[in-house]
Amino acid sequence: MKKIATTTLLALAVSAGAMTLASTAMAGNTKSFSSTMQVPSTPVSINVTLGENLAYRADNLADDIRDKFKSRDRRNGFANNGYFGQRDLDRLTKRLETKMQYRLEKRGFVIADNAPTVLNLVITDARPNRPTFNQMSKSTALSMRSYGIGGAKFEGSLSNADGGQGDVSYAWYETDIRWADGRGTWTDADRAIDKFARKVAQSFR
Repeated sequence: MKKIATTTLLALAVSAGAMTLASTAMAGNTKSFSSTMQVPSTPVSINVTLGENLAYRADNLADDIRDKFKSRDRRNGFANNGYFGQRDLDRLTKRLETKMQYRLEKRGFVIADNAPTVLNLVITDARPNRPTFNQMSKSTALSMRSYGIGGAKFEGSLSNADGGQGDVSYAWYETDIRWADGRGTWTDADRAIDKFARKVAQSFR
């Protein structure tokens, strides 16, 4: 009886440890959300763009040496953080615009193209979980079986005719490769976008 009780306790301890590990892994790497933006008192228009460096990497490798040469294959954009393809990056900007509009309207804000208050959002970095079509076209070593951790980084500002109304920044990247195998091309970046849109809307209290 004592042996059975000991075995049961050991099994429960292992199970609890596994659950804690899984919870920690799923938490990912979150940079503290920072915002000084004031609550808009007028309708808002949303303008989403790509950061200069990210836009450049649509058809090029990064200029920053820290983003390059993680593979012996110099045309491997997946390992070297480039050759994303403009179509994929445009998809990310559209998703952020759509998610931000949804979150703001859900909180009662009016979104209009010619609104006097402009929410300018910039995607400064994005990392896919799997190679984009453009990356695979550049390197024969890549396929949809290739995978890694992803995420995205953002900056933004609010402004109207009176001037600046504050700034915002946020970044989220997954840190555990165990969660990457079952994910699509931009799963982690999409998750970062969703988190960012929700946090921005929640900051307007």
